Amino acid sequence: MQRSTLGILLCMGSMLSFAVQDIITKIILTGGIPLGQLLTVRYASFALFAVIAAGGVAGTLQALRSSAPKMQIGRASLSMLEIALINFSFVLMPIAKAHSIVALFPLIALVMAWFILKEQFKPAHLVAVLLGFAGTLFIVRPTDAGFDADLLYPLAGATALASYAIASKYLSARDKMRTHLVYLGLVGFLIALPFGIANWQSASLQQWGLLALVSLMNIASQLLFIRAMDFADAATLQPFNYTLLLFATLAALLILQEVPSSHTLIGGALIVVGGLITMIKRPKVAGKLA
Repeated sequence: MQRSTLGILLCMGSMLSFAVQDIITKIILTGGIPLGQLLTVRYASFALFAVIAAGGVAGTLQALRSSAPKMQIGRASLSMLEIALINFSFVLMPIAKAHSIVALFPLIALVMAWFILKEQFKPAHLVAVLLGFAGTLFIVRPTDAGFDADLLYPLAGATALASYAIASKYLSARDKMRTHLVYLGLVGFLIALPFGIANWQSASLQQWGLLALVSLMNIASQLLFIRAMDFADAATLQPFNYTLLLFATLAALLILQEVPSSHTLIGGALIVVGGLITMIKRPKVAGKLA
């Protein structure tokens, strides 16, 4: 098996794991566990994993010595924000509909790269953005009886995710992987903890089992994706990140009996096509945060 093929399979395994996590997350939240409690448990597990991966307390302290600590804190905060917004949107709407909106994030990141990183773009990328906008209109259907304000949650989540991607690109060559992991885990846990304590509720044995499962699957998904990057480059893997939308839609259909509407399917397809067009190679230019 070629290395790139193995990387693709690991990436798809990661996306499948993320999709199943979303189903479990919706079951947990609709079952009465507050979002703050879910995020606290999830980030406590990830923070523990990050500390172990960094080599214990000494390694964690060393990993915290970032070349851009304020940027790392901001990046980790964006990660927490996008997860909270997207998870909350699962309670408000079918998972396929939420994921179709979230799939806009590469297009939003592209626009941000033009303005923030001063990257150049090709005319095809303008077509990509227009396709994404058209797909969003299919899903939102503004001509129907009023705008569904709940759609602002996954849209805000997609924007936060795009901002996180831009920050990650800026920091990728400046810090080591363990620094990224430690900041993501510890900052996320510290942000989630007050909300978890304020809204903590006693959970049944089954609910604790689901909380533990989603936490472990989150770590496994991250490891699978990181490992995929060891076997294939980001450009090769990018198209297969969109399998998350497919897997999430199928999982929601099979487990939750959520049948996506035709507008969601058409809109999601347009957004994915637009996202794939963004992978057309752009000329590299030196960029920095404004």
